[in-house]
Amino acid sequence: MTNEPLADTADLEHATPSTTILHPSINAPARAWSGARPLDLVLEGIVGAAIVVELLVVLANIGFRWITGNSIIWSQEVSEMAIYVVAFMGGAIAYARGAHMSIEFAVAKLPSAWRPFQQALAEWLVFGIAAASLVYFVPVLVDRADETTPVLHLSASIISLPFAIGMAMTAFFAVVRLVRMKVRATLVGLGVAVAIIVLVAVLQPVLALASPEGQMAVVLVFLFVILFLGVPISFVLILGSGVFVYWGGLSDLVAIPMGMQSGANSFLLLAIPFFILVGALMSLAGLTAPLARVIDAVLGRVRGGALMAVVATMYIFSGISGSKVADVAAVGTTMRDMLDERKVPRPETVAVLSASAIMGETVPPSLVLLVLGSITSLSTTTLFIAGLVPAAVLGLCVLALIFLRARKLGIAPAPATSAAEKGRSVLFALPTLLLPVGLVVGIVAGLATPTEVSALAVAYGLVLALIVRRGRLAVTGKALRETITTAGMVLFIIAAAAPFAQTLASAGVSQSIADSLGGLSGSTVLFMLLSIVVLIVMGQLLEGMPAVLIFAPLLMPIAEQFGINPVQFAMVLIISMGIGSFAPPAGIGFYVASATGRASVEESVRHFLPYLAVLVVGVLLVAFVPWFSTVLPELMGLSVG
Repeated sequence: MTNEPLADTADLEHATPSTTILHPSINAPARAWSGARPLDLVLEGIVGAAIVVELLVVLANIGFRWITGNSIIWSQEVSEMAIYVVAFMGGAIAYARGAHMSIEFAVAKLPSAWRPFQQALAEWLVFGIAAASLVYFVPVLVDRADETTPVLHLSASIISLPFAIGMAMTAFFAVVRLVRMKVRATLVGLGVAVAIIVLVAVLQPVLALASPEGQMAVVLVFLFVILFLGVPISFVLILGSGVFVYWGGLSDLVAIPMGMQSGANSFLLLAIPFFILVGALMSLAGLTAPLARVIDAVLGRVRGGALMAVVATMYIFSGISGSKVADVAAVGTTMRDMLDERKVPRPETVAVLSASAIMGETVPPSLVLLVLGSITSLSTTTLFIAGLVPAAVLGLCVLALIFLRARKLGIAPAPATSAAEKGRSVLFALPTLLLPVGLVVGIVAGLATPTEVSALAVAYGLVLALIVRRGRLAVTGKALRETITTAGMVLFIIAAAAPFAQTLASAGVSQSIADSLGGLSGSTVLFMLLSIVVLIVMGQLLEGMPAVLIFAPLLMPIAEQFGINPVQFAMVLIISMGIGSFAPPAGIGFYVASATGRASVEESVRHFLPYLAVLVVGVLLVAFVPWFSTVLPELMGLSVG
């Protein structure tokens, strides 16, 4: 890969995505997203500075601890403020740039004349949710004015201020979008939004008499309706939490913004922007190309070796970027021309890219693994190590199918390469290969936490990128801009899911599901099969990250009641969600792969179906053979119970 972006804008002509594509380089509108370009630069500068400052603080803390054996005592307070800036101000920027995930396949079926009204309604709902969150949070800021942090003696209001600024920014950006729409669409959208609010208020006296389970059932129906209207998933989760609290009278609505802030307050979550940043640096600097070449040199002469090289490259690169959509775009763009030269049908390339992305869902440092570790009692280190073998199982299933299909497809072998040429390929790829190895070794050996390892990875990736690009900093700025948007979107969803998970717990949904599964007569097999089906469907509807945030807290306790190892179930959950997220008809990853591979979605679907079948076989192997998920953690002395 040279200086290409993660995906060419022209590539999107081949895709009809069902949800918003994650990378801002694809979605960013041509004009200023904030309404004025100087404001764009100021806001991005603030969030980018927060990421850079926190990176420097984490690196300084690592050095200080290695030298003195102690941590910098004020680093926790700086980290808290930095994560709030990235989550809430970065989340607002992600909304303005169109990077928030939303369900579009239902909206896409609307007549074109209706679309402006639907878009205006979505913007009004986002405006109302953000404005209400701000209004309810202002008293919290006032109450915290007299509180100070223990080390730096900063006002607690200052620490919490990024949430208020982020909500104000989001409301402002919604207004900017509405101003750009036709007046008629704006007014109709406002009228429908007001009608929805009135309906919620009218139903409150009736639903206040219902049980928490009954209230939650109505809330879920309401949320799916709003979701299919194209409102970003994160704002739907906030709305659902607020409606449930309002109908049930369980607490004051101020609990929603406070729950969001609490959900983002985790040192572990800082690893998310760092892993996204290192992945962007490696991709934009073209550091995936040497990796692809060395794997092709090794596998290229094998039957189907060109496609096998895609699988192997995805497995390794998944250990660098953390983002599976980024993996598809980077690896697909890097290897596309080589695959064309070997006469690989483009729809087959798309199918293998999608299947490989599903395989890579459990390869560390997967963002989903990080999130799962932050919302459950499972150790992130254990999850990172546990994910390697299940991913290899799925990879072997895909490789076997490639070998069987290669003769029928007429894929040409790679030209013969000498030992010297292979040696040169390995030499050029070695710096890239050291990164995923270093990540795993650093975490397993206890040299640093996942967040600290991610910071070290950024430093290493930055040095490599500057060497490859001969000291030019343009790639660093572009990578940071992409990180601001993508990390802001991911962290904002995590924050929005926190109060929603609390409302689900308050409603006793997990116990209700467990009771309803009583008819399974304690059958672990039936529960696992049912879970896989539900998770694949939910992965299609909600996308991977939101689906994990919602269903992991619900299903993990039930799985333990059925005697299923929690680490094993975590692997099944993530892989099943990945199948849903990357499989047609609604999986976003499949459309990104189609765009990257420059093949029609319809033809690619036919090629993907055999791979979908072997992936299902793979997840069943992981589901019913616990050894795959527990062998490495147990060998390394990590707890899996």
